[in-house]
Amino acid sequence: MALYSGAMLVLQLILIAVWGVACWILHIRGVPLLGLDFRVFWSASFVSLQHGLIAAFDPHLLAATEARLYAQTAFTGVGYFAPWVYPPTFQSLILPLALLPYIPSYLAFVCICIALCLGACVPVMKARPLPWISVIAFPGVWVSVIYGQSSFLTFFLAASALALVKRRPLLAGVCAGLLVIKPQFGLLFPLFFLCGRQYRAFAMAAVTAILVCAINVWVFGLPLWERFFETLSWFNTTVLQHNNANLWRVMPSVYAIARCLGANLGAAYAVHFAIALPLIIGTGILWVKQPGSCLSSAAAVVATLVATPYLLSYDLVWLLLPILYLCEDFQRTGTGRSWELAIVGLAWFFPLVAFLTTFVTQAQEWGALLLPALLLTILFRAKHFPVSYADIKRVNLAGKPEAKQPF
Repeated sequence: MALYSGAMLVLQLILIAVWGVACWILHIRGVPLLGLDFRVFWSASFVSLQHGLIAAFDPHLLAATEARLYAQTAFTGVGYFAPWVYPPTFQSLILPLALLPYIPSYLAFVCICIALCLGACVPVMKARPLPWISVIAFPGVWVSVIYGQSSFLTFFLAASALALVKRRPLLAGVCAGLLVIKPQFGLLFPLFFLCGRQYRAFAMAAVTAILVCAINVWVFGLPLWERFFETLSWFNTTVLQHNNANLWRVMPSVYAIARCLGANLGAAYAVHFAIALPLIIGTGILWVKQPGSCLSSAAAVVATLVATPYLLSYDLVWLLLPILYLCEDFQRTGTGRSWELAIVGLAWFFPLVAFLTTFVTQAQEWGALLLPALLLTILFRAKHFPVSYADIKRVNLAGKPEAKQPF
């Protein structure tokens, strides 16, 4: 496994290096910026520093800034404008990015984010469920590097919340509450904390989210939030509902698949939540029975991904957590059935497949169906290989289960 992971890591690093050279040094025509979405972060930071935070929501100013970035390459950028649709809580985080030129800022951002991602894996890696090379080579990490996206930050907060919920519930609640920077990923964590009787974590998550938003309003003003909600409403109507940017085919969610197959808005949401809600309920029940176990933590992550209709390939870096937690459970039980190992293997490759699909015009993200399958696998194992309270306590306090590795 380590050998294959090492080969995959080398291939991905070569791809990114070639992309960077082709874009910034050779200026090959048609090669987009490395940091497909980071350009939006940097541009929003630049506009905010020059004209004020609310100006980041001005499409003309933002488009002009993005165009200047494209001018540094041979890529025209025609049709590649991306608006700023992030909440002010996240906008305050990216504000310093434009203090550096684009390339140094991108490289610094990526290095910090990778360090946070790997650091967040340390608690679960104490049990050595996988070789470190397999963690570093996980395609979701490098897809996020290519995009230069915020999914690293949300991954760090989610991983920290789950790792700390049993030992330091207040700090876990803070981490979960800080997911307000991308609210669609933070809605279910307090619910699962409540199901697991982690009342201090639940309360602290709510307090943190409210406090962060309140401080942001106090410092930057209410008009910034009003402009954000106006832009979000426009984005939801224009892009998510009417597919003006052709995003449906690259969104690995049940909602997007239903829309691509011709379902109307109501039917697509109905299908999406008909699948998501039972799985969320099942995850909540798992937290009632096995709070803080590796399987309940894995289920919380996958349930969050299944629940949101708006999901993109860079968000799949989150899959690293359930992969690690499932491999830890394979250690605990000393076994992993062949079909379970196959599901985990597919989940490991899924971010790369989802990313490559974006370059195939007629392709759809059918891999989105893997997410419910992965969550069903977790719930199946939880039913057939239940964890005792002693197991939960030993894993959370010592960080290393006593079972032998299955690999």
